[in-house]
Amino acid sequence: MSILLETTFGDLVIDLDIEGSPALAKNFLKLVAARYYTNTLIYNVVPGKYSQMGDPKGDGTGGCSIYGLIDSYRSLPSSTKSKTSISPPPDVTTSQRRFLQSHGRQLNSSELNQKGVVIAMEMGNVPHTIGSQFLITLSENNGLNDLVPVDFEEMTNNGDRDNNMDEKGGNLRSHKYLSLGKVAEDSQNVLSKLNRAYCDDDGRPFADIRIQRILVIHDPFDDPSGMVDLLKWRGVNAADEKDNGEKSEK
Repeated sequence: MSILLETTFGDLVIDLDIEGSPALAKNFLKLVAARYYTNTLIYNVVPGKYSQMGDPKGDGTGGCSIYGLIDSYRSLPSSTKSKTSISPPPDVTTSQRRFLQSHGRQLNSSELNQKGVVIAMEMGNVPHTIGSQFLITLSENNGLNDLVPVDFEEMTNNGDRDNNMDEKGGNLRSHKYLSLGKVAEDSQNVLSKLNRAYCDDDGRPFADIRIQRILVIHDPFDDPSGMVDLLKWRGVNAADEKDNGEKSEK
C-alpha cells in the first residue's frame, strides 16, 4: 500500500507497513487524504542520519492524529464550519485523541541501519504521542540502531546485562522506533539531496524544503467516523483527489 510523496527535491514512493503497523498506516493515509501535509516544511535534517517532517507548525512541536484533527473541526462553532475555508486552523491541542498509542511493529537494529526507512515519531520520545510527524533515514549505518531497545531477557541470556543497564538496573537503550514504511522508489535521489542540505546548528535547513503534497496510491482502510465532514470543512474535493491518482476517501 503506497503513497507518492512530492518534495522540493523530487518525488518518493513509499510502501506503508500496513501489516506490521496497521493503526499507524491508517492514521497516515487519512491525514494524507485530508491534505494535512500539503506545503509543510521538512524542518530537521541530521546529515548521515535522518530527516524529520510532518509537523504543520514546522518546529517539531505540532501535529496530531487523524482522530485529533476530526475532533478539532467538530469542536468549531457551526457558523465557522459553514465557511469555505477556516482560518486560523482549529486548535488540535484540545483533543483528547490528539495522539495515538505507540503500538506498531518495532524496528530492529538491522532495519534501522538501512536507508529510506520511514519511522513514526513520538513527540520528544514521550510514549504514546504519535501524531503526524515522521522521519526518514538518509543513509546506511546511521547510528539509530545504537538506541534501539534491548530486551531484558535477551541481554541476560547473552551476558550483556551489565553493559546495557544503568546503576539502578534501568535500560539505557530507551528509544522506541516504530515502522511506518519504507522508501520503494527514489529515482530523483531525494534522500541524497536531503542528506547534503545545508543546515544550522539545530538541523534546520537554510533552504525552504517542503513536502509539496502527498498522493494516495492505494488505501485499504475504511474512513473513521467524521472523515466526510472533515474533508468538506478542509475544502477537499473528492473528484479532484480522484483525478490526482488518489483513492476517493469520501
